[in-house]
Amino acid sequence: MSTVHHVGITVSDIERSLDFYTDLLGGERLGPWRRSGPRIDAVTGYPGVVVHQAFVRAPEGATMVELLQYENGSPVVLDPDNGHVGAAHVAITVTGLDQILAGLRERGVEQVSEPIVVSEPMAGHRCVYVLDPDRVRVELIEPPLPDPAAAS
Repeated sequence: MSTVHHVGITVSDIERSLDFYTDLLGGERLGPWRRSGPRIDAVTGYPGVVVHQAFVRAPEGATMVELLQYENGSPVVLDPDNGHVGAAHVAITVTGLDQILAGLRERGVEQVSEPIVVSEPMAGHRCVYVLDPDRVRVELIEPPLPDPAAAS
């Protein structure tokens, strides 16, 4: 594996989620597009499906978050709690975690907990989960600041 191209999230409202992830990543919005027809039926496994698709590209790097809203797909709404088998989350590297969290709280975004400092293999990183509009967990990870004494 050379890179992760994108992470896909199925959402209930493409515009609301596109606003959330664009704001969070500070990235470029691509789409939304409306996809349907035999190719989309085949790739999704849902005959007659309509997929609204958009991407948010992070300002640094090539990885993107893909957002998908299905019409005529499965009626099941999953509980995206991380403790459930099959659940997934997006982890985003940030700087200024405390300021970012303050801004998210002002906009009504829910945090799962206060930030913690993690151990190996990411020793010294601070992380916290926040919930997107569909309650999908998004992990914010802040690397440790460089030690100025180590540079001397």
